[in-house]
Amino acid sequence: DAGASVNGYASDITRTYAKESGEFADLIERFDELQQELVAQVKAGVEFAELHLKCHRRIAELLAETGIAKGSADALIEAGVTAAFYPHGLGHLLGIQVHDVGGHQVDDTGTKVDPPSGHPYLRLTRKLEVDQVLTIEPGLYVIDMLLENLAGTQAEEMIDKERLDWLRPYGGIRIEDNVRVLADGCENLTRGAFAA
Repeated sequence: DAGASVNGYASDITRTYAKESGEFADLIERFDELQQELVAQVKAGVEFAELHLKCHRRIAELLAETGIAKGSADALIEAGVTAAFYPHGLGHLLGIQVHDVGGHQVDDTGTKVDPPSGHPYLRLTRKLEVDQVLTIEPGLYVIDMLLENLAGTQAEEMIDKERLDWLRPYGGIRIEDNVRVLADGCENLTRGAFAA
């Protein structure tokens, strides 16, 4: 996780790397593809909260496809499994501050839109507008104190303990890019700098 300031404007990027090829490297690659699918959906007029909810669906699908969790995407989301593995929002505005202000403000008079129910940490709930700059940063983590909150619930039964134990030493994955919203898409400001 790193950032820089250029001409008074902030950036915020994250990459996860694997030391060697293998199953964790493959998971990073799949997570990078997931992140790029989300970036490709950024354009003016998109409701960012809806993109955040799509991210939870894709993470649920990935958890099931990799055997880390069992169940449909809907069931994993409803039970709180994705919230335990991905407790933050999909991204935030960038500007003079790294977590720039106004992520919930939808007009010039200060009208606010709260995050969707169950997603209190989503910092951006606005409809995307041309020339906004924001992060797209899905994450997948093993945070024991969050997973412990699932004890005795349906969610706990949906998580494969052996697969969780396999993932735990790695801590997790986050891939974060900075994107500029365009009328018909976006410009990824950071991806080229980290192409390997």
